[in-house]
Amino acid sequence: MKHSAVPPDETLAHALGMIVAANGRIDERELSVLDRLDAFRRLGVGRERFIDIARSCVADVGVHLSERSWLRAEHMTYIDALLDAVSGSEERMLVCCLAAAVITADGRVTHDERLVYDHALARWRVNASDVTQAILRDRVR
Repeated sequence: MKHSAVPPDETLAHALGMIVAANGRIDERELSVLDRLDAFRRLGVGRERFIDIARSCVADVGVHLSERSWLRAEHMTYIDALLDAVSGSEERMLVCCLAAAVITADGRVTHDERLVYDHALARWRVNASDVTQAILRDRVR
């Protein structure tokens, strides 16, 4: 698995695309939630481009995450590269908020989704309660 450089204007989309891809598929319910949240505009990519990014993540890592109850080193390296490309705290919080919406879109959170989401929170040193507060603030706007 190789990870090529992410264009600077697509870093948010790649980070979220990896979380979408964690369960090995792209679900229409997840995309519908992202549509309702105006996520594609907020991420700076069109809907079709985001789907292409998420499909690439599925092919690279997503189909393999359910094989174990932990992240393999090679998967962690791939995921960390995508996460580290997002440098701003506001951008990271946006990805976390959208990710929380995506992983709950089908009514259940799979182990693979939880694994990647929790890894992102830990990598970025973001507290889950801060994500909840940001979601609540966003709803008020």
